[in-house]
Amino acid sequence: MSEINESSRELDVAVIGAGFSGIYVVYSFKKRGLNVKAFEKGAGVGGTWFWNRYPGCGSDIESLEYSYSFSEELQQDWKWKERYGSQPEIEAYLEHVTDRFGLRDDIELAKEVVDLLWEGHSNRWRVSFADGEIVSAKFCVMATGLLSSPKKVEFPGLSTFHGELLETYNWPHEHVSFEGKRVGIIGTGSTAVQAIPIIAETASELVVFQRTPNFSAPRNNGPLDPEYESRVKSMYAQWREKQRNSFGGYVSVNFQPEEPNPNAGSDMTDDQILEEFELRWKSGGLSFYTSFYDLLLNKEVNDKLGEFFREKIRAKIKDPDKARLLVPNGYPVLTKRLCADTNYYETFNAEHVHIVDLSETPIQRFSELGITTTQTNYEFDQIILATGFDAVTGALVNMNIKGAEGRTLRETWVDGPRTNAGLMTNGFPNMFFVNGPGSCTGFFNPVLNVEYQGEWFGELIRYMDENGHERVDSSCEGDAYWVDHMAEVARPTLFWNSENWYIGANVPGKSRVMLLYLGGFPAYKEYTGDQSANEYPSFNFS
Repeated sequence: MSEINESSRELDVAVIGAGFSGIYVVYSFKKRGLNVKAFEKGAGVGGTWFWNRYPGCGSDIESLEYSYSFSEELQQDWKWKERYGSQPEIEAYLEHVTDRFGLRDDIELAKEVVDLLWEGHSNRWRVSFADGEIVSAKFCVMATGLLSSPKKVEFPGLSTFHGELLETYNWPHEHVSFEGKRVGIIGTGSTAVQAIPIIAETASELVVFQRTPNFSAPRNNGPLDPEYESRVKSMYAQWREKQRNSFGGYVSVNFQPEEPNPNAGSDMTDDQILEEFELRWKSGGLSFYTSFYDLLLNKEVNDKLGEFFREKIRAKIKDPDKARLLVPNGYPVLTKRLCADTNYYETFNAEHVHIVDLSETPIQRFSELGITTTQTNYEFDQIILATGFDAVTGALVNMNIKGAEGRTLRETWVDGPRTNAGLMTNGFPNMFFVNGPGSCTGFFNPVLNVEYQGEWFGELIRYMDENGHERVDSSCEGDAYWVDHMAEVARPTLFWNSENWYIGANVPGKSRVMLLYLGGFPAYKEYTGDQSANEYPSFNFS
């Protein structure tokens, strides 16, 4: 093993990342008296909300729910401008939290991690940075984000394009003008659904290259209603409790906190089902996920929601040829994450906005002037790549993390991630994952989940201190149980009928396993709470 560099700093905890997760972990651990530092690759805090600043970028969970709950004063004082926060507003919010709670000196920016090495002789992590510095930490918390590692698609001739090539996941900080430009964009996922209407406002021509059409619900965004804001803030504690006791952690339906519908769609009449769907359409956003509990279990009920969406989409698009391409078919609704839009489908009614289905006319190559498909040569001034992410595991396995047995995390997870409730993985002692594989995140509000996990890790460290332990590792049995449990919960669902990032199907060569826990946050909290209450039986200490 390498010796710790004598000049290296020694920390109790090194946190990798400074988005919602990293900021909270620093706050929580600092409050416990731990010597903690967060290291962030970007030049500012925010994580996803620092890097993704493409036109229209914003949250698909309501601002009043997609925010920290740990400080009542913060909840009351911060005023959101819109029902759904935009990227600039969310970034400003995270900057405010950083300063308000005195965390600025505990977060180091422009610090890119190149290696993490477990050194067994000292029971510490050796963290090496691109600038040559080495830091030694007793614990390492991976707060690297669920959707932070872009899935870069290499097209033949990509480097030959002489126009402006833009990536949504690494958008320039300076203003990008589309005025009078011929623009091509590849992708129709959540990012593109948000960006396309904005780009189309000023571009002279916009060509959208679609790989798979997505279902999208109206976002119904706008200025945050003062009466609604006041009502939520007057009962924030009860509102948050409803969130934590719900499956997804978002409970607002038509500006009211609603528990997930306990009814099965299969027990309802067609009229009752339609009434519920219309209610959710009016509310907008992600509220469809809580409409009937069997939507992702019963194909017949799912088909009814799919056809409901298709009818709504067809009604928005005037050109039947465009509608044919934009209406999703061939996979169950909600098995790809539902998009939330503002005038996405309506944008295609403009004559200067075109849709190209890559399943019918694939891209052959890029050229100096633009893109060549099997049918047409397109000339562009700008091309935008909105090709998605290597979700959940990408940011972790793309780092050189080497554990106790000398194996990298990529090697260890070659057949899919194995974690104990998404908290730790065997062979990587004293390393914690926040919103990582095996957790509820992706199906549950990530901000509330990180608050829960951050406190769970803090209590684990306290337990170790009280009992004289220097090292904790997930047991092989703990990992195996959770992997089996996740598979058991996921097996009856419709997710396997879709090429989605939840099972890694969007990345060529990635093992197809359910990456996130589908059992809901209450069940997740019960399992992890039992672990801490019973002295962590599926973890090993030394």
